[in-house]
Amino acid sequence: MDSVQLKIQERAFPSRGRARLNEVYLKQLGISEGDEVDLFKDPSAKPVAVTVFADTLVEEGHIRLSTEDIASIGVAPGTTITVKKRPPLADRVKKGAKDSAESVRAGAKGAAETIRGKAKGAEKDLQESASTAKETLEKSSEALKKKLSEKDL
Repeated sequence: MDSVQLKIQERAFPSRGRARLNEVYLKQLGISEGDEVDLFKDPSAKPVAVTVFADTLVEEGHIRLSTEDIASIGVAPGTTITVKKRPPLADRVKKGAKDSAESVRAGAKGAAETIRGKAKGAEKDLQESASTAKETLEKSSEALKKKLSEKDL
């Protein structure tokens, strides 16, 4: 299991960045004391990372957090949150690099499409201008021929 749902309890002795939970959950999450977990109020929320410590005095189904950590999550004591094993740093860096590369790739594709569209628009404008200039020259040439033939030079 990579995550569990636990109800928040406020710690009596606050220490930011430290969570206490029953050792049952360490086994379920596949972590050891001193590892980090991510806390989420919902799947779309930014996680809050804390270091985990086993505590047999914390009843099952609960997690004890400092008031600062509870505020960072954006919930109140008594709220149920998701506790998830935090991926190793190397995996988080790889994911961040991959996400950044995809974002750059999408931005470059969008820029290329914009440039292509503007180039096509400019080409069309140039063709229309050339066509208009050709028509104007033809009309002027015809008018000049007509005037010259009238003067019979």
